[in-house]
Amino acid sequence: MTNPVAFLNHLRSEGYHPRSDKHSNSLARAILDDLVRHCPKLREKARLGMLVYALNTVLMAGTSEWNVDLVLGPPSLDTVAPPEGTAILEEVPSTIEIAIEIKSVMTEHRKAVKNRKRDLEAHHEHVHNYNNRAVAGGVFVLNASGAFQSPLRPQVSVHRDPKRLVEHCIAELRAVSARGGMKGYGLEAKCAIVVNLDNRNLGTADYVTEPPAPAVGDPLHYDAFIRSLCENYTARF
Repeated sequence: MTNPVAFLNHLRSEGYHPRSDKHSNSLARAILDDLVRHCPKLREKARLGMLVYALNTVLMAGTSEWNVDLVLGPPSLDTVAPPEGTAILEEVPSTIEIAIEIKSVMTEHRKAVKNRKRDLEAHHEHVHNYNNRAVAGGVFVLNASGAFQSPLRPQVSVHRDPKRLVEHCIAELRAVSARGGMKGYGLEAKCAIVVNLDNRNLGTADYVTEPPAPAVGDPLHYDAFIRSLCENYTARF
C-alpha cells in the first residue's frame, strides 16, 4: 500500500487552502476507502449496513464538544444495508467507534506543529472520554517543498531547510501519546504523510517517500496506520 492517490489528485487539482476543509475531507475519504478495502471485519459490517461513516462530526463527551474529521460507527436503528455498488453508507453514526483527526503543516512548520501536536493530544483524550473502547487515529500532512504560496498572503513563504523542518514535525508526532491497550490516553494509530506542494504549480505536487518521510516498517508509515486502525477495531468491536 502507498499513500492514497485520491488525495494527491485533489492537491494537484485544487491545492491547499487553510480555511477550507476540502483537503481534509479528500484525505478522510481516501483513508475510509483503504479501511474498507484492507480491513475484513470493517468491510463486512459496512456491507451489511452495520457500520456507517461521517465527515466533520461533533463528538460529545459529557458537556465537551470536539469536531472530528472522520468517524465510523453503527447506524441508527432503522438504517438498511447500502445499495449495490456502495461499500459503506455516509450517515452520522449512532455511536462512534473510530475517530480520526487530520492536521496539516504547510508552512511556518515550527510554529504550526506545536498547535497541531496539541490538537492531537486533545483529540485522543476527548475520544477516550467519550468511549474508552473507541479507536483514536491522528494524521499529520507535512509539506517538504522549499516554498509555499498561501492563498491568504501575497508573498511566497521560503523554507530554507524543508527536510529538517519535516524531521522536526515527525519527531513531534512521535512524541504524541500512544496507547497499545485500553488503559490511559493516547492515539491507537498515527501517521505522517509528506507532500511536496508549493501551491502554485499544482500539477507538480507529489508525495515524498524518501527520508525524512516514514519508510515502510516505520510505525508512522501510512500502511502501519491503516493496519493499526483495523487491528484495534477488530479486537474491540
